[in-house]
Amino acid sequence: MASASEFESASSRKKVLIITYYWPPAAGPGVQRFVKFCKYLPSFGWDPIILTVKEGSYPSIDQSLEDNIPEDLPVYRTKTFEPFQVYNRLRGEKGKEIPVSLIGIKEDKRLIQRLSLYIRANWFVPDARKGWRKYAVAEATKIIKAHNPDVIITTGPPQSTHLIGLDLKKRHNLPWLADLRDPWTNVFYNKFFPRTESTKRKDKNLEDAVIKGADFVTVVSSGLKKEFGDRSKGITVIYNGFDEEDFVESQSSKQERFTLEYIGNLKPNQNPNSLWEAISELLAENAPFKADFRLILTGNIDKFIAADLIDKYGLGDNLNIKAFVPHKEAIEVMKKAGMLLFIVPEAENNHLIITGKLFEYLASGSDILAIGPVDGDAAQLLVEAKKSGMIDYSNKTELKSQLLRAYKTWKNDDMKQEIETKADLSKFSRKSLTADLVEVLNKLANG
Repeated sequence: MASASEFESASSRKKVLIITYYWPPAAGPGVQRFVKFCKYLPSFGWDPIILTVKEGSYPSIDQSLEDNIPEDLPVYRTKTFEPFQVYNRLRGEKGKEIPVSLIGIKEDKRLIQRLSLYIRANWFVPDARKGWRKYAVAEATKIIKAHNPDVIITTGPPQSTHLIGLDLKKRHNLPWLADLRDPWTNVFYNKFFPRTESTKRKDKNLEDAVIKGADFVTVVSSGLKKEFGDRSKGITVIYNGFDEEDFVESQSSKQERFTLEYIGNLKPNQNPNSLWEAISELLAENAPFKADFRLILTGNIDKFIAADLIDKYGLGDNLNIKAFVPHKEAIEVMKKAGMLLFIVPEAENNHLIITGKLFEYLASGSDILAIGPVDGDAAQLLVEAKKSGMIDYSNKTELKSQLLRAYKTWKNDDMKQEIETKADLSKFSRKSLTADLVEVLNKLANG
């Protein structure tokens, strides 16, 4: 029989229903964000419940992320309607997988491609995952009756997930937190889509309804806080961060080649021509550098960028493009790299962008070659972490200088130094950020 203290402890625990399209086996920062929250929430007195899809359309798969999920975490999966199989058939592709942002399609001028983009832009509003809405609302209603959660969280993209939260708020009037990881109507790739004025108005109305309807909004950067803050009842920044446990063990050693490594999705608006020119010039000017240097791109790489690196810049002999790797393997790559390449997308208001990858780059202890707005939020984060500063997209001289400095450090060291951070990054740890989330959840649950 349970003691009085044990009963009091159990009764004081709270429940949060988290509705997320992206969940393992899906990969990516959005998946990691809530996998890590679920890992640490129980230690703060909150028990998560997950509602996700049974067979979603994912750019990448990473089964290893399931190792972070508590064994007793309830995970409910529903069917969904996925129109991407039809969309891809129009594009001449197979399967139902969605391309990452505009990777591989932005510069495709074929008529069938333009037609498929029109369909994607105007039929899938706010996005192509809207077919999950009715299934998720029905299942969430059952979960609410069975588990009586104290708070509901929806996280997007896909932003259509928040429409599920909007429906549930109207039906059950539970406290609702909308977590937005990207811009909505102002997301960069919308300007490349042939969206009609009617589509734009519809999308903006949906965005406004969610931001105004949610009891609280969390975002991943100060830029997004400015984007949504004027319409929200309450809003705060909770970064993506890094999990300290991922960086406990270091098996790093000096590699045979000096590597500049990019890990993740390399999109059309992350194409720094000055960097490729700088590398090409260094290869021509510096024979030892040419012999030692390798540019390694790992992940979903835009095919037009890859072609230019070989055909336009002549980097083929020093270039290695690798397929997506699981998160655990990506961490090891980060720790062993001679230098990590970080590129802030060239987009409107990009000085407000902080991508989730930057936190893990910082935690790895490796040198970082960062390209983007020198007065941006990411640049300030590099200063706080005592890393080399952000370099403007067109500053080829400084790009060459930082590359050579890192190369000389690699060349002169017998072994790479033990992984360490030169600044206190603990406030960006996943556990610390979960504590920030719990502070919001407690306020919502207590009214």
